[in-house]
Amino acid sequence: MQVIQSTVYKFLVLVLIAIVFNSCRDQAQNATCGQVTIKFIPVWNGQVVTIDSIYTNSLNQRIRFENITTYFSSIYIGNGIDSILFSQVELLQLLGGQATVTKNMEPGTYSKLSFGLGIPPELNKNVDPSVYPNASPLSVQGSNGMFWYWNTGYIFFKLDGRADLTGTSNAPLLNTFAFHCGDDPLYRERAFSFATIHSEDLTSHEITVYVDMQLLMEGDNDPIDLSTDYFTHTTGNFALAERVTNHFANAFNVVP
Repeated sequence: MQVIQSTVYKFLVLVLIAIVFNSCRDQAQNATCGQVTIKFIPVWNGQVVTIDSIYTNSLNQRIRFENITTYFSSIYIGNGIDSILFSQVELLQLLGGQATVTKNMEPGTYSKLSFGLGIPPELNKNVDPSVYPNASPLSVQGSNGMFWYWNTGYIFFKLDGRADLTGTSNAPLLNTFAFHCGDDPLYRERAFSFATIHSEDLTSHEITVYVDMQLLMEGDNDPIDLSTDYFTHTTGNFALAERVTNHFANAFNVVP
């Protein structure tokens, strides 16, 4: 119980820090804050991925994505000298165009973005999601099925879909694939630079993060063959989970 309480305490402290750094004076009296939105967009060959579209990989397998759910954690925005905690934990569905996080920011200059993919070890293990408030993405309700009571903590990301392995145009997508990856060794951190933005009084800025789904499925000359590698819940096939995770981590890009 002490471990659980300590973990929750750490999370609440980090949330409080985020609130303090992102606080602004009453806009009606003395506006001082700008607004920054981070938007995550999955793409294939430069086109936005949609749930009703079919994509063909280098193995001539036709693919439709049905679910791309991901935990992002320790999201920081900075300028190379100082960094501000933008959000401690977010759970986002990347399909559908609604994968955005918006916060008020104190005036400043920002050109750096970093985040973790998954849940960091100090928040992942020895945790009972029921101790978090429902609004938290780490709670039973907020995690929305992204917690394994029987396994390794939180599911860092889920990638589900259907495929046709024949490559025949208009053939039904009879095969399914499911990559549910999550364990401390699979936590990844990414950092990017982008064109400098100046967050000032009542200004709004958007940082766009692209997720290259083709690169996720293909890797660096390492395509995932859905005829053989189509399922992992991490512990049953850790090698595939690690491989998919590494592909996923390398698929992110921020256009300057």
